[in-house]
Amino acid sequence: MTVPDHVTAWDSTSAGPVRILTVCTGNICRSPYAAVLLRHGLEEVRPGAFEVTSAGTQALVGRPIDEGSASRLAALGLADAEFRARLATSRVLRDQALVLVMTSAHKERVLEESPPAFRRTFTILEFAHALDDIGERQNWAALLAAAGADDVVSRWRQLPAVIGANWRRPRGLDRDVVDPFKREDAVFDRMREQLEPAVRTITTWERQFPR
Repeated sequence: MTVPDHVTAWDSTSAGPVRILTVCTGNICRSPYAAVLLRHGLEEVRPGAFEVTSAGTQALVGRPIDEGSASRLAALGLADAEFRARLATSRVLRDQALVLVMTSAHKERVLEESPPAFRRTFTILEFAHALDDIGERQNWAALLAAAGADDVVSRWRQLPAVIGANWRRPRGLDRDVVDPFKREDAVFDRMREQLEPAVRTITTWERQFPR
């Protein structure tokens, strides 16, 4: 029997860890790169509180991280030797507190697969922009306290709704991370230049809270 997404969604039943999923197409270049960076950064900030994984809308199932992404992670002293690509199925998607996709097209595919993930799905670039933009205008601690969020689990449970109520995507915002698959090193470098600041914004945002 198939269990409806809303019955087992993380934000309605789970106590933790906070599960974050990054999504691209093949799940061998962009999304695993972002996941490894984000997992490492959040583990430094809040040890044991997060579980960051990745998947693909058209995953090259079973493949390891592409060498272009793996070599750039290695340069940072990071790796995920056990990684294997997997599909972003409805079962995978419904267990996530947050789904960070690489492009607006990926967002459409995610929502086709799992409509209840709508409020929890952002492109990673727009999500990072929203955290910064809201923080420049309002006090994050006060916003989350008003939403009843006083720890890491409740904070990330309420975060998508707080963003939805306090942020409107500006026109012209660059939402898409370039796809470097089977392309030259310069495109992998552009991917890195887009993802690393976004991940840094997310981990810095979490660092501001005492628990």
